[in-house]
This record gives sequence, C-alpha cells and structure tokens, in this order.
Amino acid sequence: MGRSRNDASRAEPDLAKENARLRTLVEINQRLHTSLDVDQVLSTIVDVATQSLGAERSTLYVVDPDSGEIWSRIVQGDNVQEIRLKIGEGIAGYVAQTGQTVNLADVHGDERFHSGVDARTGFRTGSMLCMPLELSDGNRVGVIQVMNKRVGVFTEDDEEYLSALCVQAALSLQNAQHVANLSALSRRNQDLVEVLERRLQDLQELKMISMQNLARGIAHEINNMLAKIKGGAQSLEQSVEELRDALSAILRDGEVDAEELSYLVEEGLPATLGGILEGSEGIAEIVKRIRGFVRLDQGPVQFTDLNEDMENVIRVCSSDIKEAGVTVQKRFGALPRVECRPSEINMVLRELLRNAIYYASRGDGSPASGRVLVRTDVVDEGSYVEMSILDNGPGIPREAWKHIFDLFYTTKPEGSGYGLGLSECYAVVKRNGGTLSVEELLEEDAADYRTRVVLRLPTRRE
Repeated sequence: MGRSRNDASRAEPDLAKENARLRTLVEINQRLHTSLDVDQVLSTIVDVATQSLGAERSTLYVVDPDSGEIWSRIVQGDNVQEIRLKIGEGIAGYVAQTGQTVNLADVHGDERFHSGVDARTGFRTGSMLCMPLELSDGNRVGVIQVMNKRVGVFTEDDEEYLSALCVQAALSLQNAQHVANLSALSRRNQDLVEVLERRLQDLQELKMISMQNLARGIAHEINNMLAKIKGGAQSLEQSVEELRDALSAILRDGEVDAEELSYLVEEGLPATLGGILEGSEGIAEIVKRIRGFVRLDQGPVQFTDLNEDMENVIRVCSSDIKEAGVTVQKRFGALPRVECRPSEINMVLRELLRNAIYYASRGDGSPASGRVLVRTDVVDEGSYVEMSILDNGPGIPREAWKHIFDLFYTTKPEGSGYGLGLSECYAVVKRNGGTLSVEELLEEDAADYRTRVVLRLPTRRE
C-alpha cells in the first residue's frame, strides 16, 4: 500500500531535518577533533546542543570523581562562574549518579530541581533535557542539560539527537582531559626539574660554604695549637739560655745557684716541654677527628652493649666530672646489643657526655649544683635502643638552635673545644644507621633539666 501525498509532504520536512542534524553531527565531530583544549571542547558541545535543539541555553557539567562533584563554568559577560554540585544534587547531579536521561516540560514541578543555580546565574529554567556523557565502558565523564526549548517541548527525536551528540562529546571530553592531565604532569615535571636544579645549585653553594667553614675552623684550631708550640719553643729557648748561663757560671766561678738550677730542671723545662707536647697532641687530635668525620668506613661493624660503653665513657671522663663538680646519674634499662662501629659510637658518647658536663657545670653557680642524667631504653617495639643525656645547665640560647649541627659551631668560649662537636656526632650516628636530636625541655616537664640529647641506634643494621 502506498503512502498518500499528504503523508509524503509531511515526511519531507522531517527527512530534511534529520539530514540537517546528521550533517551537523559530522561537522561537530570534525570541530571536536580539531581542539584538545577542555574549555574549547566544552564550549563547542554547549553551543551545538543549544543551536541544534532550538534551546535558550545549555550547560555541560564535568564529573570530578576525586571530589564526588560535578562542575561547570558559566560565562556571563566578561565574568566566568564555576558551578559545583555534589553528585546526586539537583537534576544534573541525579543524572550523573544514575546515568538516566531526564526530560521535563517544567522543572519547577520536580523535587530534584536545584533552584540555587538559577539564583546564582539569574537565568530562569523552564523545560529541560538532561543526559549523561558516557564512554563505551559505562564510565560517566559528564552531564549535559539543554534548557528552555524555544518552540514546544523536548521530543524523543531531540533525545536521540542529543544521545548521538553525547557519544562524540564524551570521547572528545575524555581526550581533552587526558591531554590536560598530561600537560599538567609535564608542567609539574618541569617545575620539579627547575626545583631540583635550584636545590642542586644550593647544595653546591652550601658545600662550598661548608668547605670554607671547615677550612677556617681547621686553620683557627691548628693556629691555636701552633701558638702553644711556638710559645713553648720560645720559653724553651729562654730556658736553654738560662741553663747555658748557669753552666757557664759554674765553669767560670765554680759557684752554683742551686735554687735557680732546680727550678729550671724540675719546673721550667718540664712545663715548657709539656706545652709543646700539648700543642702537638692537639693538632694530632684535630687531624684524627677530621679523618673520622670525612671517612665512611671507620672501624669494623660489630655488636656492642651501649650500657657498658657508656660506663666506660663515664670512667674515662671521671677527671672531667670531678673537676667540674658535676654529679652524673645513670638509669640504664635492659638493652639488646646493637650492631654498629663501636669505636665511632664511643667517640660520640664521649663528646655528648663532655658537652653535658660542661654545660651542667654552668648552672646556677651553687656548689655541686650541676647534674647530668644518662638514661637508656628500648623504643619502637624493640627496633631501636635510645640513650638520652640530660643536663641542668643554662640551656641552649635561642639564636643557637639553628646552628647546633653546623660544622665548627660552638657556644663554648675559645679554647674550650676543637669545634667539630655535634656536627661530627650527627654524621657519625647517621652513617651508623641512627639518629641524633637535641631537645629543649619545658619547665613543667623537665624535672630541673633543661636540655636533652637523644641518640637512637637500630638493633639490627639493614
């Protein structure tokens, strides 16, 4: 049975409309693939949807799975507003959550409608066709809503057309997002490269500064020792001259100044030689400690008992303790043996204890007021042994905190140490797999102690 002329005449406009929409879809596909900029892709999709469906406005929301939101940018004159809704909020949020198409002749009769967007934009929504942008795997990347059909309401043909547009739009949006993510990653990588280059430059400058400080410190300390040697040599020269004069007098006159000769032999010469020997030993100690500071393979790795090591250190420092008038208390816990280089760790223990003794002796000045407490324990579920050395000295000056691990930095007066101090200790502990920290104790928690140095070593080396 053939169609009537009236049926054919009605079909011709529909066919022309369908062909026009197909041509539009082809053009859209070409336009979408000429740009990989997210904002331009969104703008193209919105413009085409609005014009093709004869609507007043369209909005495309992008799904942000990380925040659980959908977002869109709305242009009003020269201003751009970003609208964000929770997934499930409003009609667009509902479509993003369920993947279902919503076609309403009047949104105000639907409880899902979110009037807040109209309030922000000044636009009044009437009819709406809202549809998800889904990929072939079902992943929803966005939601498009077309609003206020200029003639009539949105039809099934409009839904079919918008569905075809959404397929292309989803692919284009995904590609644009991938490019944007890659561009952002590239920028972050470039920023990271620039940061690393700056850090490397800073490290090189810091290395130069450290080497300069090291050289100045070494020169200063060696000069101090050389001054002692020079002074001793001058005194020795004078003593030898006096001894020569005394011997000449004996040979010439047969007279002996027993008191002067006794002083030269028993006090003058030994004191002079002692000063020279002290200066020589000081230089040897500086060289030894610098070698230990820069070498990473100092001494064999073996198991040791930190409690026993500290007992030995306290005995070695007994003369320092007695001279300073300081009391050293011990609260040792049961410790497993730790694997380290004992010769290096013993050097650290001596340095830390001597520091504590020195500062404890400079407390309030009352007799026998200086106190040092040495505590040991197992921490971090047996992974580390911890030794804390506390003193009740005046504490570390606030301006000194940022320098306490600097090479050759010291708050002691000149002549009270070689200046390597905590910087050397820190390096030694670190290369033995441990940590070294210094803490200022609050008055309410200090039990009269002001400073605590904490040494931690692993019970097993990696």
